[in-house]
Amino acid sequence: MDRISVTEEKFVLIVEAKRASTGQAIKQCVLSLKDAWDNNEGGEVYGFVTLGEQWRMIKFDGKSFVATEAFMVLFESMKEDKKRWTKNYSVVVDCIYFALSNGGIIKDEVV
Repeated sequence: MDRISVTEEKFVLIVEAKRASTGQAIKQCVLSLKDAWDNNEGGEVYGFVTLGEQWRMIKFDGKSFVATEAFMVLFESMKEDKKRWTKNYSVVVDCIYFALSNGGIIKDEVV
């Protein structure tokens, strides 16, 4: 598990990678999000569950967890097929950007 934090106390994003089952990875990510939220003094925290090509984003606001549908990300073909990557698979970048900008570490002026 990797964490990106604004400071040592402000957790913004948790990335959870598992090779086993998606269900077990989601459980571990949800528990980590709850822990991060408890240590984040409120707000929203975001996590990702990935099995490599398949990704899901999970958001926790202290009351409920919301997860995206699973989406496919194909990193090995990015360089050769940039147009397809930016059209179909940039959702990971969009989700990370949303999580970080909502967490306050990306300024609104940045495009």
